[in-house]
Amino acid sequence: MRLKKLLPLIGIIILIFIISTLDFDEIFRIFTNINPLYLILSFFSFVPLLLLVTFEWQLLLKSQKINVSFWYSIKNFLIGYFYGFITPGGFGAYTRSLYLSDESGAPLPKCFSNIVTFNTIEFLSMLSVGFIGAIFLSNVYPYLFLIILFVFLVVLILYLFFFKSVRSRYLFKKIVQLKFFSGIRNKLENSVDSFYEDLPSLRDIIIPSILAITGRFFKFTLIFFIAKLFDINIPFQYFILIMVVADVIASIPISIYGIGTREAALITMFSFPQLTNGVFVSYEQIISLSLFWFVIFWLTPSIIGVFVTLHESNFKKSKKII
Repeated sequence: MRLKKLLPLIGIIILIFIISTLDFDEIFRIFTNINPLYLILSFFSFVPLLLLVTFEWQLLLKSQKINVSFWYSIKNFLIGYFYGFITPGGFGAYTRSLYLSDESGAPLPKCFSNIVTFNTIEFLSMLSVGFIGAIFLSNVYPYLFLIILFVFLVVLILYLFFFKSVRSRYLFKKIVQLKFFSGIRNKLENSVDSFYEDLPSLRDIIIPSILAITGRFFKFTLIFFIAKLFDINIPFQYFILIMVVADVIASIPISIYGIGTREAALITMFSFPQLTNGVFVSYEQIISLSLFWFVIFWLTPSIIGVFVTLHESNFKKSKKII
């Protein structure tokens, strides 16, 4: 258990080591040369991504007959950002299912299965685009595309088994019948039934999957233009390939939202002239962009999520009092 808690610190240690080698005067020069207006506008770039992913989630919610408004879905995402930020591996984001259950009136197991389905689609979409990027960058990471393919197949098989196979439901039913669960058997059986209730069909998942992949490329396109503020002028196709691979590496659960591992991956890939079309990119530029990316797309929504979480928690308390 202690090892799991310490794993996210590895990324922090890597980042500290990288930062210790940087020229802080150069970093200061980079940021002071950026037009303040463009810097401020960059902070709003997560908004269209949030709207896109909310629309994707709404499709899954409707397919599973869980009814909440588009506006509430946005708030639920922000709550997930907050809890994901303060927990190892981001697993606290599954707390969203509790809030979803309270808002929609749907059973908690059903809401939980919906969140798992959504996160699985997002994870598989990241691996899909990362796999393409890893093939083109195989001279940097020779076996990464094979590792990505393996993980993709494992996750897909597990999802199909637990969500699409009758055997998994039968397995859970058998487990519930054990004497150990005799006191709460009825509750557990109801939970199993709720978990599998109205699961999205494979057809229901097609459009959300397309939107998830589209969202990945859209995010890195936004980062491509933000990179221009840091004088990083790598051709678009090379930049996108580097970003999708860095995104996969950053998902390794040894850091908080990829801090440290993302920077290490970017430094490695940007150091290859054949991947940058001969354009030189300094460590200071890479770290400045990566940390700015983290602040925009992870830290800012997480901070907003703090206030949304407090508001929703207080609102629930006032409803109970009434």
